[in-house]
Amino acid sequence: MTTGKPDLSNLQGVAFDFDGTLAETHINFAKMRRCIIEHLQRWDVWEDGMDDGRYVLDIIDMGADALGDAPDRVAEFRAEADRILEQIEIETCVTAEPFPGVPEALDDLRSHGLKVAIVTRNCRAGVQSVLSRHHLHYDVLLTRDDVHLVKPDPFHLAEAVRLMGVDPRRTVMIGDHISDIQGADGLGVITIGVLTQKTTTEQFQEVGADAVLPDVPTVVKAIIEARGCASV
Repeated sequence: MTTGKPDLSNLQGVAFDFDGTLAETHINFAKMRRCIIEHLQRWDVWEDGMDDGRYVLDIIDMGADALGDAPDRVAEFRAEADRILEQIEIETCVTAEPFPGVPEALDDLRSHGLKVAIVTRNCRAGVQSVLSRHHLHYDVLLTRDDVHLVKPDPFHLAEAVRLMGVDPRRTVMIGDHISDIQGADGLGVITIGVLTQKTTTEQFQEVGADAVLPDVPTVVKAIIEARGCASV
């Protein structure tokens, strides 16, 4: 299933989202949102409408902005918010598993000389709790703890491309959410949505995904087959 036929024959780098793309983490995002709203309420910076379709990290930013010019209070507010997010993420990440075929797919990319990056809004501790139990090859790991702007801001992926040392036009970003596609905006990176979670083909198409495939092993198979065809 595809929405197009991007050229995958001359790739140098492959970037992946983590939660819902490489691993089934089952993070309770509803609980996370509820706890962060309660956090803002405790700090008396919650206003009706802040939860109007925004990402949780954006709600935290709005709460920090509402504290005004008070660096110490902002730092304390953000530190407490980070602890809330990390606790909820680790609750499920400590038992999370990679999707079937993912470890082998990442090894196949390495054996074909491709650089691999993981670009995630998850915390580093959460991701590492999975990586400590399962071998998943990567060259670059950028969690939200490692960058000052996270996807869908393109800075997150751009930094991963820079650290891989690859041409963005010869890089593909693969993810299960529209933010993974939006995070490549303006970079020249190929984007592929995977149908491993709730995002539909139509939703991926609406945000401009270059292709949509069922899962990571299917994408990696397409990449390797494209490289093989190009070398014939």
